[in-house]
Amino acid sequence: MAEYAHGFVIRESDCAGCMTCMRACPTQAIRVRDGKARAINELCIDCGACLTVCPSGAIRPTSRTLDDFADFAFKVAVPSPVLFGQFPQEVRPEHIVHGLLAVGFDAVWDFGVDLRLTTLAIADYLDRWDGPRPVIAITCPVVVRLLQVSYPKLLEQLIRMKPPREIAGREVKRHYARELGLPQDQIAAIYIAPCQAKTVSIDQPAEGGRSTLDGSIGIPGIYNSVLASATDAVKRGEIRIDASPVRSATMVSWSTPRPLADLPSHHRYMSVTGLPNVIRVFDDVERGRLKHIDFLECSACWAGCGNGNLTVDNVYLSQAKLQSLAVELPETDPQTEAEVARRYPDEDFALERIPEPRTTVATGDLRERVRRLKEAERLEGLLPGLDCGLCGTPSCKVLARDVASGHATREDCVFLSKHRIAELRRVYRCRM
Repeated sequence: MAEYAHGFVIRESDCAGCMTCMRACPTQAIRVRDGKARAINELCIDCGACLTVCPSGAIRPTSRTLDDFADFAFKVAVPSPVLFGQFPQEVRPEHIVHGLLAVGFDAVWDFGVDLRLTTLAIADYLDRWDGPRPVIAITCPVVVRLLQVSYPKLLEQLIRMKPPREIAGREVKRHYARELGLPQDQIAAIYIAPCQAKTVSIDQPAEGGRSTLDGSIGIPGIYNSVLASATDAVKRGEIRIDASPVRSATMVSWSTPRPLADLPSHHRYMSVTGLPNVIRVFDDVERGRLKHIDFLECSACWAGCGNGNLTVDNVYLSQAKLQSLAVELPETDPQTEAEVARRYPDEDFALERIPEPRTTVATGDLRERVRRLKEAERLEGLLPGLDCGLCGTPSCKVLARDVASGHATREDCVFLSKHRIAELRRVYRCRM
């Protein structure tokens, strides 16, 4: 069975076994055994739903700090556009850049160029694509992993392009290697991430291979230090306005629910946010109901990346701040367009390979899998169908599958075993 990196850990000592995380998981990856939650490695898509609902704080994101990159000679921040909406209104992008440099980065990358390059490349890709539609964006790692686990037939519709953060990581190393004369492996390209899934996608890209980025730091990991330095810069008033890497409304749009609002109008574009909505849309795509859509941009988080689980500000406040910033900016700017014109003809956007379906717990030869399927169907008919979750699985159907696979027993159901209630009382009473 393949090993998958994940961005969360469950601390058993803090877990109350309340089953809230189990019920929230969209891919039924969590079981509660002996009063403790456990994740099934290959089913977890790092959406963070469990992190959000856990009342005891037992589920926590893994994190890195700038100290983890101390061995690199030159450290470059590649900030998600979301970062620029996380601070108080008076803290402008140029102040945030000052703060990033003050906390230990050697440079802050102009990510707007890579985002603009990606928009142009997507438009060209859609003009040439003659396969099934809609083409599905690869930007949100949770969506990619959801396809791998629950919709493997749709993987062929994933756009065969690197996400913009990977385009940026590669160019960071090229640019500063030329400018500083350093080997590329001495230059750290560090993404400032708004969600844990993006940190995992850098550590272990879904399509295999290695990321062009050297790692990521979640927004909370640098926020307080950057805020202190940025606030001091606001008071002193010494920061030049041209120090900002946020020069166009187009860049700001990538942190909104419609990141590709500037996609040419002849491409029929649909944006969907929130994992329950994404799942409903993918169900429709499987049924052939959205063939009139050319490009489908999906984000697991409600309201897009601006509501990622590593953001620190209220999503509506941060969106208001970014909208206010966008009003002040031109749609694009000459500096960005000049750099785009220079890089675009020679830029390689292609993925090395399309992500493959995940190997799940349904292992064994065909005969064994068929036997388990038939046994699961038989067992499901014996269960009450109430989906109460007291067995420690999300539903009666899942329990039947687990029993057929040898990972649970019928006696886990409270309706089929007089001992199950007594066991639950024993496990939970000892924590009171």
